[in-house]
Parts: sequence; C-alpha cells; structure tokens
Amino acid sequence: MRNLSLNFLALICAVTGYGQSYFAIRNDGAIPQGYYLDKVYDFDKTILLNQPSNQVLSVEDQIPFNFYFYNTPYTKYLASDNGYITFNTNATTSEIPDTSLPENSIVAFGKDLKLQKLPAPNEGVGTQVYSYTVGKAPNRSHIIQFYGASLANDPLIPPINNSSIFAFAIILHEGPEGRFDVVYSPYGNKLSKGSIGCASAGNTSKTLFKDSLVFLPYQFSFNINDFIVYQFHYGTQSKYDLAFKDIKVEKVYPFNSVVNFKGKMANWGKNTVRSYTVNYSINAGDTVSYLIDQQNLLPNGEGGMAFNHPISWLSGAVGSLNDVNIWLSNPDNDTDGVAANSHYTKTVLRNFNTNLADRNILLEEGTGAWCGYCPDANLIINSAYKQYGRRVIPISYHFDDSMSNDDGNLFLSQYINSYPDAIIDRKVLLGSNSTWKDEIMSRMNVKAPVEVYVQNKVYNPQTRVISYRVRVKFVDYWYGVMRIGSAVTEDKVRGMANPFIWSQNNYYSKDNPGGAAGGTSHPMYNESVVIDGYWHEHVQKANPSGLWGVPNLIPQLVSPNSEYFADFTYTLPPASFVSYNSDYNSEFCSTIDAIGQNEGIHIPANINLIGFVEEYDDNDVFNRPIVNAASVPLWDLVSVKQVNALGDALSLYPNPAKDQCTVQVNLKSATAVKIELYSVNGQLMQTLTQDCSAGQNNIILNTHAYATGLYTVKLVLNDKVIVKSLVLQ
Repeated sequence: MRNLSLNFLALICAVTGYGQSYFAIRNDGAIPQGYYLDKVYDFDKTILLNQPSNQVLSVEDQIPFNFYFYNTPYTKYLASDNGYITFNTNATTSEIPDTSLPENSIVAFGKDLKLQKLPAPNEGVGTQVYSYTVGKAPNRSHIIQFYGASLANDPLIPPINNSSIFAFAIILHEGPEGRFDVVYSPYGNKLSKGSIGCASAGNTSKTLFKDSLVFLPYQFSFNINDFIVYQFHYGTQSKYDLAFKDIKVEKVYPFNSVVNFKGKMANWGKNTVRSYTVNYSINAGDTVSYLIDQQNLLPNGEGGMAFNHPISWLSGAVGSLNDVNIWLSNPDNDTDGVAANSHYTKTVLRNFNTNLADRNILLEEGTGAWCGYCPDANLIINSAYKQYGRRVIPISYHFDDSMSNDDGNLFLSQYINSYPDAIIDRKVLLGSNSTWKDEIMSRMNVKAPVEVYVQNKVYNPQTRVISYRVRVKFVDYWYGVMRIGSAVTEDKVRGMANPFIWSQNNYYSKDNPGGAAGGTSHPMYNESVVIDGYWHEHVQKANPSGLWGVPNLIPQLVSPNSEYFADFTYTLPPASFVSYNSDYNSEFCSTIDAIGQNEGIHIPANINLIGFVEEYDDNDVFNRPIVNAASVPLWDLVSVKQVNALGDALSLYPNPAKDQCTVQVNLKSATAVKIELYSVNGQLMQTLTQDCSAGQNNIILNTHAYATGLYTVKLVLNDKVIVKSLVLQ
C-alpha cells in the first residue's frame, strides 16, 4: 500500500467540493452505553472479517437504521482489513489510494494492515473485524470494531507486545445528523501513521483529520472513560462552541451547606477561547455570573479546563426541591454558537443528611457453569460475604446453563458484556475481579436515606409458596422515581454430573489443558478442570417484582419516617436430588452420595429473600441505582460450612433411624437447648426443650409417626444454631 502524499496545515480541513462537510471534535470517553472493547470474545456480534485476512473487503453488513452520510441514507457497507468502511458496496479493492481516501468511506486508521494469528504472549487476543448495535430506536449506535489487526509487513515474531496490535472502532449514530465517531483504545503503536477521515461518493467532498497521515491517537489507559474519541459532525463548525464535559452537582445537599458549582468544559469551536462567563440561577431567580479570563482554551475539543464558580449557593430550606440552572456564555465577548451543550439543569434536594442508614450492597454478577474463570469470582464474592455478612447481597445470574431464566437473561443483556463480570447497586460497573472488594468497601461507606426490611416471611410446605413483605422506611427527605423490588436466590445449588450445564468449568485447575490460570497457589488448583457436584452460590431464581421493581408505591418526594411496602410470593419448584459415580468432597463441591447429603436444588433451607429500593429512569438502564437493599434467609439456619466449623457439638444416631433417634449434645457448660425437627419441605414437625448439663447429653427424638424420607434436625444453643440431616427409614 502506498502512503498518501497530501499535506494539510489546518487541524481539521475539508478539501474539494462546496457547501457543508464534516468536521471533527475531540470528546474522550463519550462512548455509547453498551460499547465494549473486548466483545470479540462474545458470540453476540457479526463477524465481518476473520484471520487470516489481507487486502480484502467483507461481505455486506446491514445497518439497522438509515445512516445519513453526506445527507444520503445508507443501510449497507463493506469493511476493509486496512482500517476503513465504505458505503460503495460495489467496491472491489481494499487498498488505500495513494492520492485520496477511498470513495464513499469512513477511515478510522487507514494503513496497510492485515488480520493474522498472534504469537505468544498474545496468542489469546482475538483478531477480527466485527459489528454490533447498541441502544434503542431512535437513538441506536452501530459499532464496527477493528480488533487485533497488525501491520501487513510485520511477521510478528514472538515475543511481541501490544504495540504490534491495533484496536479502534467506527461508531455510526442513528438520526438525520449523520454523526459518526472514531474511537482509539490502548492497543496500537503510537509511532505509526495512517489516514483518518471520510470521503463522499465520487470523492466530491472529503475531510481529513489534522493531516493526510497522522500518528495513531494511542490511549494508554484501559479505562473506557479515557478512550480517545473524535466525533465527526456534518455541517458548519461554529466559531465558538463552549461545551460542558462534566458538572459536579449532587442530587442532595444538606439544607445549611455551602455549595460552589464546578466542573470541566471544552471548546468545540474553531477559534481558541481567551475568556468566558460562568452563570447559575436557582428556581429561575437572579443570575449569578462570574467572568473567567486570561485563558488559552484550544479549539476542536483538543484540551479542556476545570472551572469553579466562586460565588456560593446558600439558600434552600430543608425538604425543598430546587431547580438549578448552570450555563456558559460570552466566549471572547462573542456568541456561543451551540448553546445546548453549554446549559445544564438539575433538581436538587436540600435535606438533613444526618442519621442516615447503613448501606447494604447489592452485587449482581454474570456467571455460568461453562465459564472457566467464574470460580475465582465466586471466591471473591464469598470472601466479601464472609467479611461483611448480609451487608453484601450477592445475586448470581447464570447464562446458558441449567440455572438460567428470563429475568436473569434480561439483566445480563442490559449490564453484562463478559464473564465473569458484576455491577454494584446497578450503578458502579466493576473492572477486574481484583477490584471488586475495594469497590464494595468504598460503596459501603456511603450512607443511605432509607432502611429496607424483609419481613412476614411464610413458607407453605404443601403448596411450596413463599410469601413475604419488603418494607422500606425513609430516615431523611429523598426524591425521585422510586420502586420497591425483590429477588429470590439459592445457595449450595448443584446438579448431576453434566459438564458446563451443572458441573463447573475450572481454568484454575492443574489439569486445565491451557495451564492453571492462577498458578499453584490458587485455591482451585487441586480441583478438577470440570467440577462435578460444584456448589453454585447466590443463584438467582426469580425476581418476583420484575427486574425493575414495583412502580407507584413511593411518592416522588418523601419525608423522614415515612414507610411503604410491597408483598411478594414465589412458588418454589419441587426439590431435586443428585447422585454421582465418584466420591469426592472439598469446600467447593461434593459427590459423595451419603444418605441425607444429596440435596441438589430448590431446597427451602438454602433460599434467600432480597428486597431493595431502586431509582428508575425509563430511558437509561444505567441510571437505575439501588438506594438500599436487605436480605434474609427463608429459614434461620446456618450453612453446612458454618455447621462443620462448630465441630461435634451435635450428633445423631442411628442415622438412618426408624422409630427413634438419639440427639447427642456436647456442652462446655450447663444450659437450656431447643431441638426442632423439619421435613424436607420446611414443615416444623416437632419441638423439644431441655435443660442440659455440661458434657454429653442424650435426648431421645421419637420419630415413629413420621414418613420415611429426609429431615433436618435444628439445635438452638444460646446464640448458635446447628443443623444436621436425618434420614428416616
């Protein structure tokens, strides 16, 4: 491929043709929700080009809306391995011309590239050009991702590093404006030059970014908010265009606090800005203005600055809602060409902000029995649960295995792009698994305005219907569109020996063909690569409220001590039991079919009932934060792991039993004990209370009147609860 020979001096210049054309502004991190760099590893995409590919065009790909490119609607395009797409579906060559851009094209990084398999240490990096669509009509975005492309003349002799791998994207936006973006990530050689721009049909108009050949806009950070983004707009660029990048205005401030509005802004116009004015007003009252001068705010979004309005907002009675308006004006004593992007409005509540409630963390995870990396995420969640107890409320939504369901699939489609992955309170997107506990602790330190209780729980063993109430009590003024929601989860779920459906895939195993992912020190190292009898924890079973909660129960503005509730029911399916051909126990699994230990799924003693308050934005699933949550067990029984940790305080013999069973209780000191017998359906069959002495005590439990089957013996001992399984023959 030959290099372009054109050389343009302007930062953004349009050449040839007359009238309007495209211009570009830099707006880093402005990426549509749902964009995901590593979607190459997901199946939910359209593969346009796969490795090996060199100097080829893809087959036609369909845009699910009209994309208006130079005011002409298009619904189809071809993708080239050389870093561009073309709307000329009759094109036959993939090369970048030596004197111009390809006709009717968008060029993200035009260079002689190819798709080839990558050697160590990057052999696991995907190499594709693929597409997918995010958002809802009429605001959809169609994404064409170039992932893992490398220089055509690079043999990629190992070892290579990420500078030899390129990843960038073109994003087409729905709407008559014809806007598109190019996005640059942490993959690529920042010393490489290529073409960036676009050209109309017949090359009658074209726009080249900065120069005919520019350095790759390489981004060092893997944080998607740092990805370099150039937005291409069709039309005439304004001389001055002040734009907000970020505004620091909280939803709530204490009624007597001093507030100074601040944020970040940029200049999207053609001219450098030396001065401008920051303004605000409260409830359409007097305008409070402040001049900021002696600046050097570069054009085209190339740079920005922080601002701080020095005149404080002090008004606002407790419990009042205040309409806050902030805007920029008078760039260099001229007119702001696009006022819409420099105006900001928000309703702000003044409350007490004292005596707030402890926040419990709703951690929702995407997982699957087929996911070889998911056992490590489960370890992290269990560690947080062990450290914080029920202040951490995990929900594990399973995809494409025996524990999947419709509510779970809806959640995963909205929030989860890779496995394992998780989100906190439906607001904080989590990064690497190693950051999860830090994020949980940070979020836990933020107090909540509402307390949540799960109460009135009843289980009917004949119908297997669970009923309960989620009650919420506000401890301060709060406002918003709020809903009461609920979920049901189950711990210790396992199924028959069925790889990737019930049995857990484990990349951390010493037997993993690709090597143990976590090395010899990982807790899962000595477990099988496919773990039969694996305990799946926190498994989402249902969302009785629907995923988004019940509307119209809470008014938009609430006062301290106001309470609201919703009642829910869930029918637990019949209990399922398991059996295996092997005998193996560990803290992660069990395949030993000892009588009374073969519970699988739908076991009442393992059910958790969850309640939460969610703020609901009808247009944005990423603006539906959980305000607070709570979780209780259906039964107040401890888990098998906790029981084992208590040692031999309780034993049963004989087991299996027939007419009677001796409950042996070993005590360090004299105390009263209570013994309860439950059926497998959770029905209380018998209660005994007895004063016991220090040492061994034998208590006779008469069982001759009960049917054969599996039962649970519960011992209540001071502040401890111990359970054991009993089989009656």
